[in-house]
Amino acid sequence: MRRIALFLSLAALAMLMASCGGSTEKKSTETTKVEVAETAKVTVYYFHGKQRCKTCIGIQNVAQEAITETFGDNDDVVFIEVDFSEKANAALADKYEVAFSSLIVASGNDHTNLTDFAFANVNSNPEELKETLVAEVNSFLNQ
Repeated sequence: MRRIALFLSLAALAMLMASCGGSTEKKSTETTKVEVAETAKVTVYYFHGKQRCKTCIGIQNVAQEAITETFGDNDDVVFIEVDFSEKANAALADKYEVAFSSLIVASGNDHTNLTDFAFANVNSNPEELKETLVAEVNSFLNQ
């Protein structure tokens, strides 16, 4: 009896997960992200996988806050969160050679990888991370 209940529970969970994964809303959101990134002069990408540690989430929060506070009214700068484990994002992850959580500032064919700096500073000196990120964005804007 327990086996049947467990089987039915797992079957219901599998159906729920499959129905959530087939959502068209997610695909249109990804398309919108790509379209926005293509129209902006500078794109700050935060790449992550499905599971993230506290430090990875901190990098996203600090980076997103820095971009929103400094460039919130500037359509030339966008922040985009990308789950590189999703097939729809594979080409973008390959373009920037992303295999784990990464912070990338990109403009045209140029980009700067701030991942190592972000991991080194997000917990001990988040303000320095913000300043460095803003400076990098500004350097791309001034090119």
